[in-house]
Amino acid sequence: MSGPVVKSAIVTGSSSGIGEVTALLFARQGYHVTLCGQDCGRLQEAVDKCRQAGAAGGHSNRFISVAGDMTDSGVRRKVLDDTMAAFGRLDVLVANHGIMKGGFLADLTEEDFDTTIDTNLKSFVFLIKDAVPHLEQTKGSIVCVSSILSTLTGSMLLPYFLSKAAIDHLVRCLALELGPKGIRINAVNPGAIKSRIIRFLGPGGDPDAAENLFGPCLPLAGQASTAQEQADAIFFLASDQARFIHGQCLAVDGGLSVKGNPFNWLPPPQDSS
Repeated sequence: MSGPVVKSAIVTGSSSGIGEVTALLFARQGYHVTLCGQDCGRLQEAVDKCRQAGAAGGHSNRFISVAGDMTDSGVRRKVLDDTMAAFGRLDVLVANHGIMKGGFLADLTEEDFDTTIDTNLKSFVFLIKDAVPHLEQTKGSIVCVSSILSTLTGSMLLPYFLSKAAIDHLVRCLALELGPKGIRINAVNPGAIKSRIIRFLGPGGDPDAAENLFGPCLPLAGQASTAQEQADAIFFLASDQARFIHGQCLAVDGGLSVKGNPFNWLPPPQDSS
């Protein structure tokens, strides 16, 4: 007699920040998890944390990792192939990987533009495409991590703004195609987050200075969000509690996007690569 079905999730960009905390949340909820990232050391640390979280919850879930660049089609295939080989099913895909490159138009290079679009958009599209046959079998769910920059304007991070706007529209367009297959797709749109990536908006790469730039613009508590708050939203959208939420982009930003647009006066960021 077989035991209860253990669901599985893929979380990309899970060696730090939102992705790592999201993987931990799925681990605590009893999911098998495939973690993906480029920093092998931090990725292994995240896997170890997931194992501890799963064991602490009394679960028998398992964890694997795939290190590599998600713009590489071979890496994307390996993520899916290894997941199916290890767990036999895919229930949730969290597309969270991304980079923040930018500068004003006068300083923009084709290389930075192409790298940003390839990482933040193209790799999402083709990862989702390859995951659909597996998700259709489980009537699974996709959550893309976008940004409130998708709906705001600013010239200092042009390719990043464009890539996130495209992710929002991708979610809405794919909702039409994937809904009849029983696959839900939604996005979480974070605002200012206490994570590694925000430091590139601060003078001298200082994360505290970066957070202070956003504080006056946040009507809720006057501080940046945590990765845990974003992970909670991601897990909710992936769960059966959100079974009738489809094709939506959920801003989890403490009201930042409704109070004003701070990004027009922030200084140009440093390179996050």
